[in-house]
Amino acid sequence: MNTIEPLQKPKRQFLNLDSLVEFAEQVYDLPISKISIYRAVKSKSLPSVKANGRLLFRITDVERWIEGTFEKKVGA
Repeated sequence: MNTIEPLQKPKRQFLNLDSLVEFAEQVYDLPISKISIYRAVKSKSLPSVKANGRLLFRITDVERWIEGTFEKKVGA
């Protein structure tokens, strides 16, 4: 007899601006200001999408951006 697995809620894939700030603080112990995030978006170093007038960031892009940006500063 086939068993049907219950549906699971998909993991969160996007962060809004406030969630990104919290994520950086909690996961990377890195305080990032909203201004720094806006600058990264403007310079296109941090990919984002706009939905309903809000900036959204893919978690994998955020992780790549944090690791790449702040690794360079530490290694410099």
